[in-house]
Amino acid sequence: MSRGTWVRAAVVFAALAALPLLPGMSQYYLLLAFDALLFGAIAMSLDLLMGYTGLVSFGHAAFFGLGAYSTAVLLERGVRSLPLCLAFALVVVGLYALLVSYFSTTRRGIYFALLTLIFAEVVYTFFRYTQTFGGSDGIQGLAAPHLWSAVAIDTPLRNYYLILAYLFAAWAACRVLVASHFGRVLVAIRENEDRARFLGYNVQRYKMAVCMISALLTGLGGALYPGRAAFATPDLMLWTVSGEFIIMVMIGGIGTLVGPIVGGAFFVVLQEKVSSYVEWYFIIIGLVLVFIVLFMPKGLLGFRRMLGFRQWRSTA
Repeated sequence: MSRGTWVRAAVVFAALAALPLLPGMSQYYLLLAFDALLFGAIAMSLDLLMGYTGLVSFGHAAFFGLGAYSTAVLLERGVRSLPLCLAFALVVVGLYALLVSYFSTTRRGIYFALLTLIFAEVVYTFFRYTQTFGGSDGIQGLAAPHLWSAVAIDTPLRNYYLILAYLFAAWAACRVLVASHFGRVLVAIRENEDRARFLGYNVQRYKMAVCMISALLTGLGGALYPGRAAFATPDLMLWTVSGEFIIMVMIGGIGTLVGPIVGGAFFVVLQEKVSSYVEWYFIIIGLVLVFIVLFMPKGLLGFRRMLGFRQWRSTA
């Protein structure tokens, strides 16, 4: 991995860190920026499966929702420690991801996608109809978590810097991963799974590993969400949420790391701004997405080619 990559990343994250200092950055825009960075990071974690391994998951909303419920359950019971909430979310999401990845990776293509969807629907139905976790209303009115005893994450500014730190850590982990031998094996599996198996690689083990990594990163993002929203509901696990994650990846540029972050932020801002003007905002969003898919098949990141910039690479 080149030094220039880290320098460019440092510049971008420094700019994001300075974003709250801009004039006119109200609490509303800080919360919107939180959502944009959060879902951009989740789209990036999904791209480890879609772009680098060739696996399409329709069950990532379950990882996100389980992470959110893990934090919500502890906060509801008076456990305010954010590190403890994150550790608990890793355990819960990890156990579920291990089950899903073990069975789903035994199948290819559409069958993998359907298995992830089926598992996610089971989890959604469980939380939707279990009153212990609030049923369809979920867990509401949660207190703010504490980073440590003296620092509560109770303002939009603190939540913003927390999610920025999560995004940077997730990007750095993914960047190291895809540049490693492990990442090159994932690309080999994407290009020709049978040939990778013939070369002696345990394909299912690699696919399980990347499924676990992607799920844990998504679960961590979900675990941070109740601190911003003060609730966790079954709607976070709907299959439509998984579909939105996939759309974010495609908007930004599949097979990249930066692209899904851009795509996630673009989708969140577009949805928020359009919905504030018209009730039928999904039609406008749909038209925009159709335009991107038809005329920018490599996503927003690939738009650089139309402007004469260097051709983007799948390892971006």
